Amino acid sequence: MASLVVVALAVVGFTIYGVATSAPSTAGYVGSVVLVGIGLLVLRRAPLPAGLAIALAVDAVAHLAGGMITVDEDVLYDLALFPQIGGLETHLFQYDHLVHAYGSGVATVTLWVLLVPVPARVWGRHHLITLAVLAGMGVGAANELIEFVATMAHHGAHVGGYANTGWDLVANTVGALVGALVIARSRTLSGSTPATAP
Repeated sequence: MASLVVVALAVVGFTIYGVATSAPSTAGYVGSVVLVGIGLLVLRRAPLPAGLAIALAVDAVAHLAGGMITVDEDVLYDLALFPQIGGLETHLFQYDHLVHAYGSGVATVTLWVLLVPVPARVWGRHHLITLAVLAGMGVGAANELIEFVATMAHHGAHVGGYANTGWDLVANTVGALVGALVIARSRTLSGSTPATAP
C-alpha cells in the first residue's frame, strides 16, 4: 500500500511541478508512469512482493525526476558525476544510465513475477530467466522509444543522439542481467510464498 501512495503522490506532485515550471515533457512522463501502473494492475494475479512494489515506486519517481527536474538548465537525466570519457561519448556515472539499468532490472523481475506461473519457475528456470531478461530489455527499448517521441515532440531537446541511445541500451542490458541474477538467487521469486504488498 505504501508504494501505491508514493507513486500517487509522485504523479500528483510532478504534475503540479511540471505545470508550474512549464516542463515540456510533463504529459509524456506522467502519462508513461500512469500507463505502466494500469498495465501492472491488469497483469498481476496476486499482490506483488513487498520489495518489488517498493522498487517499482522508486523507479517511477526516478523517471519522473530525471525527465522533469532541471539542473543547471538541463534535465536531471543529463547529470553526470565525472567528465565525459573521450571516445565513448558518455560519462562514467550518469543519472540517465543508472536509472535505465535500475529500471530494466526491476522490469525483468516484475515480468518474471507477473508472467511466469509458480510451477514453471522451478522447471526450465534458465530458459524462463532468459525470456525474462529479453522481456526486460524490451521494456528498456520501449522506454527509449517513449523518450525519442517525447523529445522529438519538443523539437529534439534532450534526445542525446545515437551514442546516448546506445549507452541507454547498454545500461538496460546490464540492469536486465542484474534482474536475472536476483531471480536466480531468490527463493521468494522461485515459487515460495512471498511477503506481499499491493
